[in-house]
Amino acid sequence: MFVVDRVERRDGRPAENSIIRGRELAALDQTSLRERFYSWRAADGERYVCTIFSAEEEALVAGFARAVVIGVACDGGQRRPVCVLASEDFYTKSGRLARVAAGALGVNEWHVRFCALPGALARRLAKALLN
Repeated sequence: MFVVDRVERRDGRPAENSIIRGRELAALDQTSLRERFYSWRAADGERYVCTIFSAEEEALVAGFARAVVIGVACDGGQRRPVCVLASEDFYTKSGRLARVAAGALGVNEWHVRFCALPGALARRLAKALLN
């Protein structure tokens, strides 16, 4: 299961639902862990803390089981979710295509959330972050 972000409408304006629903963890602000964790908010308001991996760590991320992976384009301090997929889909044909598309759209971070039902959470986060 994967979804790739639609950032703009046909007229070039940002889509109303494209509001980024993520933020750094204030509790880690003064620590070295600040750059390793990030939280994303689902449509129902529930927050999901993710571990941040660089694009160069993609092979490591691909080995994770029972996780949701968010491809994120990070430019300076701004983070934009580009795609969401369940870890078990990383090496499927559609997952490989999603990773290639994500790279073309500037993904340079993988945000990983470990969970019992990654497919269900991937759908919830894709709906909240990408629609």
